[in-house]
Amino acid sequence: MKKMIISAMALCMLVACNPKQSEDIKLEVKQIPVTTVAVKQETVIAALRYSGTVEAFQSIPLTFQSTGTVEKVLVEAGDVVVKGQLLATIDETDAKSMYDITLSKYRQATDAYERLKKVHEQGSLPEIKWVEMESNLEQAKSSLELAKNNLDKCKLYAPVNGMVGRRNIEPGMSAITITSAPLELVDIRQVYVKISVPENEVARIVKGMRASFIVSALNDREFKGEVANISPVADRISRTYEAKILVQNPGLEIKPGMVCDVKMEASMEKEVIMVPNQSVSKDNENNVYVFVVDTAAKRARKQIIKPGRYLDSGLEVLSGLAAGQVIVNEGKEKLSDNSLISF
Repeated sequence: MKKMIISAMALCMLVACNPKQSEDIKLEVKQIPVTTVAVKQETVIAALRYSGTVEAFQSIPLTFQSTGTVEKVLVEAGDVVVKGQLLATIDETDAKSMYDITLSKYRQATDAYERLKKVHEQGSLPEIKWVEMESNLEQAKSSLELAKNNLDKCKLYAPVNGMVGRRNIEPGMSAITITSAPLELVDIRQVYVKISVPENEVARIVKGMRASFIVSALNDREFKGEVANISPVADRISRTYEAKILVQNPGLEIKPGMVCDVKMEASMEKEVIMVPNQSVSKDNENNVYVFVVDTAAKRARKQIIKPGRYLDSGLEVLSGLAAGQVIVNEGKEKLSDNSLISF
């Protein structure tokens, strides 16, 4: 114990006798080795790039026009159907009974009409009685048509060619309790790719402009289309304008909901501040920052920046840095604001 105390005292005396050596020791311990890079201003060709989502060209929600219990569902999601194909039915017992009753009354009225027609033609039937017979026949005919229409409403048919996008019903369910459309029919022989365009770029996009996009779900395959329409009204929250790119999809490979990277053919040259991707970090408050180097003091200062787009040569910086400044490129993981560094 005494030896340890004597050694500690000796070290303190040595440091006290040589303060410059003490400062050198501190610097050597605290300095963090890094590599640096100068911030550059570059001329780049900035293409218009967006994240897009695939939508069906046409989406038709199908609902029963009558109430009852679902009896049969004859299709599954993904099935291709043709116009007029029977898709589902509900229990038609009540509607069928009503149809049979009205059919019987119609036949009775028709028979009476035919029997009395000859009598009327011979002039043996009062005119008022004949008018009554005609009215009864017309009423029976109208009732029969109404009952037939209600019976037909128990069946759900495809109004156009397409594919079943969603199936929200099962046999036994009540048609009254189904809050969403029982079936949804979509046409994806051609599809839309929907993108959101910032207000400072919307003027550069015009109807008919060519576009290409890559679908990651299809092994990064590339497809081409053209702008079909651009919304004239901005979204109230994001302040972006919705544009839709029409794409032919004969093989039905592109499915609604797929995410894709879109590139527009319009491009322009501009001067931008660029930094390497590896020099950029993000803090707990989602602020993007870099470490700016004070070469004289050998310190690294945290600087929050406003990032732009990721380009081939690095990250575009919209604000927070100027050309000529020096930033930390490698070794930033061990740094904090105002850290001592060596480079």
